[in-house]
Formats: sequence, C-alpha cells, structure tokens
Amino acid sequence: MSYSIQSKDRDMTQAFRRISQDRLGRAIKSCEADTLEARMTAVHDIRKRLKEIRGLLRLVGPDFDGYKQMDRRLRDIGRQLSDLRDIKVRCDTLGQLSNYVALSDDHITLYLNHLAQTRDTAYGNAGDPLSNVAQELNKMLKSSADWHLRHKGRKALFPGLSATYKAAYDTMERARETREPEDFHTWRKHVKYHFFHARLLAPIWPDAMEAQVKAAESLGELLGKHHDLIVLSHEARSAGLNEAAVKTLEAGLKAQIATHEKQAFLDGARLFADTPEALTHRWSVWYRLWRHAK
Repeated sequence: MSYSIQSKDRDMTQAFRRISQDRLGRAIKSCEADTLEARMTAVHDIRKRLKEIRGLLRLVGPDFDGYKQMDRRLRDIGRQLSDLRDIKVRCDTLGQLSNYVALSDDHITLYLNHLAQTRDTAYGNAGDPLSNVAQELNKMLKSSADWHLRHKGRKALFPGLSATYKAAYDTMERARETREPEDFHTWRKHVKYHFFHARLLAPIWPDAMEAQVKAAESLGELLGKHHDLIVLSHEARSAGLNEAAVKTLEAGLKAQIATHEKQAFLDGARLFADTPEALTHRWSVWYRLWRHAK
C-alpha cells in the first residue's frame, strides 16, 4: 500500500512527497544492478517506477506548480534507458515468431542471434547510463522535500483524476474511430494513468476500488498484447522473414488483433461507463467519508 494515500498522511502534500520519495528510492536502488540479468530486470523496474511517479504527478498536476517541469525531467530520464528497453523488447517480440511460423530459415536464426548479442553488449555496457540515471533521480529525491500542493485534501486530487479519466475515454473513442495502432497505443497510456490513480486512491473504499484497479490493469495488459502483436509484424519484416512466412504470420496476427480489439472496447465501455463528473463525484464522496472516519 506504499503507492496510495494513507490515513496517517497529514495532508495531500505529505502523501505526495511520501509516495514520490518511495518510488524514487526504489528506482535508485535498481540502478545498482551489475549483471546482465539484473540490469534487464532493473531497466524494466526503473521505467515502471518513473511511470508510477508520472501517474501521481498527473493526479496532483492541477494543484502542483512544478508539475510540467518534473514531468519533463522524468520523461527525459526515462529516455536515457529507451535504447536498452527497445533492444530487449525487440528480442522478446521476435522470440514469439515460432508461435506462428516455422523458423527453418537460417537467416532468421542468424538475425535473432545477432539481436541477442547486441542486447547483451548493450546491457553489459549499461553501467554508465544507470549511474547517470541514479544521479538525476537523487537530485529529484532531494528536491522532493520542497514539493508543495496548494490544497490539503480532495481539491488536490480530483481535478487531475477527472482530466485523466476523460482523456482515457476520449482516446478510446479515437481508437474506435481510426483503428490506427498509434491511437491504441495512446489509449493504453491513458488507461495506465487511470490504473495508477485507482491504486493511489484505493484506500477510500478498498472493496469497491479493487474492481476498478483490476479492470484498469487488465485492460492495460490487453492493449499491451495488442501493441506487441503489431510490433511483431513489423519486426518480422525487418528480420528478413520470407514473403510466404510473412503472409502466414500476418494472417494469424490479424485474427488475434481483431479479437483483442473487440474485447478491449467491451472492457473499455465498462471501465469508462461513467462520465468524468459522475465518477469524480462518487469517489469524492468516498474520500470525504474515508477522511472523516479517521
């Protein structure tokens, strides 16, 4: 429950600082990884912690004067690890090829081996990038002691909740209209932010919020699988898979992508059935009851 508001928090500024400092500390610790396997895990964990902090920032953003600056800093820190993330994702994605086509082509095997060697070399040399990230995060950790929200209670939280929820709904409708991969990816990002917000506010009524957290997490994971399938198709062509195999692969992917999209829109309609005003009002009432029960 460290990634949530707590009844012991004096006000939302204290909660904001506590949660941010916890996530920054975890990310800094991960920067100490010194083996290939540990660094692969660490890069994933650091990026996860940065996303959690950015999710928190979006919740309190309308009430925090330093929001845009801190969000940009976190984005830029994350970009220092983008190449490491990308090479591992490419290896992991192409590893799924055998689920769709027979990999009898020696050229593909050589390509996969080359990609794996490139990944291992990159992570073997990741000491400096991780050290640089740790330095930047330590600076942010020190500055977090001075972060301050304008309001003490729910006014610090619910404008950001409403804006993010609306963005998730709007991007869902955009993806439904265009069916473009980029729009699904954008929808996924906003779903993840709503997932973070539901986690952060879970204590206001744990039993009721548990379903929201699980539904948002499940939808985010489904949209992640949708994205992976699209990336797999592009990576297969880059790897030099012969045209017949590409057609076989894309036929299998097309059916699976369509299934994922149908389920995602159904799950999204349930998750975002409320208007932003209705959801914000209901959660605000739960918040007041929770605070008064302290």
